[in-house]
Amino acid sequence: MKTTPAAFLRLTAAVSCLALAGPAALPAQDRLMDDPLAVRPTYPTLDSNAGRTRAAGAVYDRLRRLMSDRKKARRNAAKALARADPATLIPLVDAYFFSPNEARPDVRQLLEDLSGERLGNHYRGWFEYVGSREDLVPPPGYVAWKGELFSRIDPVFSRILGPDTTVRLRLREVHWGGVRLDQIPAIEDPAAVPADMARFMRDTDTVFGVSIGGERRAYPVKVLSWHELLNDTVGGQPITLSFCTLCGSGILYSAVDANGERLRFGTSGLLYRSNKLMFDRATLSLWSNLTGEAVVGVRAAEGARLEMLPMTLTRWDAWRTRYPDTTIMRPDPEAARRTGFRYVEGAADQARSGVEFPVWRQSDALERNARIYALRIGDEAKAYPLDRLRTEHLVHDTVGGLEIVLVLDAASDAVRAYQSGRRRFRVPQETPLRQLHAEDGTAWWIAEEGLVPDSGDGDLLPRVAGHAAFWFGWYAFYPDTGIY
Repeated sequence: MKTTPAAFLRLTAAVSCLALAGPAALPAQDRLMDDPLAVRPTYPTLDSNAGRTRAAGAVYDRLRRLMSDRKKARRNAAKALARADPATLIPLVDAYFFSPNEARPDVRQLLEDLSGERLGNHYRGWFEYVGSREDLVPPPGYVAWKGELFSRIDPVFSRILGPDTTVRLRLREVHWGGVRLDQIPAIEDPAAVPADMARFMRDTDTVFGVSIGGERRAYPVKVLSWHELLNDTVGGQPITLSFCTLCGSGILYSAVDANGERLRFGTSGLLYRSNKLMFDRATLSLWSNLTGEAVVGVRAAEGARLEMLPMTLTRWDAWRTRYPDTTIMRPDPEAARRTGFRYVEGAADQARSGVEFPVWRQSDALERNARIYALRIGDEAKAYPLDRLRTEHLVHDTVGGLEIVLVLDAASDAVRAYQSGRRRFRVPQETPLRQLHAEDGTAWWIAEEGLVPDSGDGDLLPRVAGHAAFWFGWYAFYPDTGIY
């Protein structure tokens, strides 16, 4: 399905409405689920109490009738569901999202009766409510129910979320992001050119800078902001760069499985806590952009997790000056023509302005969209507000038992974190920033792989992988995070 500029803008407007009210609030021509497929999954015994499983199957059948366009069927279903277990609220909220306009008042009334809450007619409030109800466990068969409903958007979702699928997240918090599977095209093994041939770049354009195996490459943010996912090889290392524009996190992963086989990823169209879920093309398993964990499917059953690699978000002029031998991904003009994407700094952000999705777990410790530099070392997570890093430039800290130093380059706004080796550093008065000076009188070069001793003696101090993010997106996953 081709995406033109007009279609994309209409899509983002539609997604914004969906986040508040659900698809029934949109005109029929803008809803992808008006013609549902006849998907009737079976419900295996997921509980030792077979009676409970059979009862759950009856609940889902009644929910289907509640979503009907026939008034009598809805009335009878509502009457039966009025005596249901409160856990029915979880699939009931899903039903509210997918119900036609004529069914929504009946579904909303049942939501109010079962919950005792009055949250109005906006889907967002109900979605956040069931997310916050950690005391409720979905009825058996919930995975297949969710797959059945999502298959109305794209039939492949019934394969991804089948009766026997392993799930390692709170599936009730998985939300449709407004596009079908792979409808946002990933970039595959793009062409790259030397820095002096990058006439498509402005000095002030931002890039994701990567250095692996002695090879340097930059990826323009103005391109990744549209495609959100890239599969490439740098320095002989297969990589995936996943950019969740909703939560502001661009993260680099080693794209190999436990057997050393290359993994290729695409955008699933589904979100978890407003964070994109990507899928691997080999197994259709879903993976978290933020954690690198496989959370749904075969890979989730294996407990698979991707290794995060260091990457630097910086300005093109700063990266090019630091690494004149770098190459940079060249935007594909044919892709731009085919999709209608405008590879201009800020254009994608402008197109999706105002689009956001419900997240129940929130904190006012920082402003919702405050930019942070996020680190997770061992079992400890920590957020460093960029405004504070811009003031201090250099921060010594301990995270997960590891002593680290973070440095922000004022000329490019780039943040890098390193193991400190128990040294204390200071920032010399130089522009651009190339070195740190230790209290013992030694100088250390700021490199992508680590801090390198100027003397040539001794080992480098390794880089610690981290990334930028919006505060709300980070907190939703790590509510116990520290704040510097």
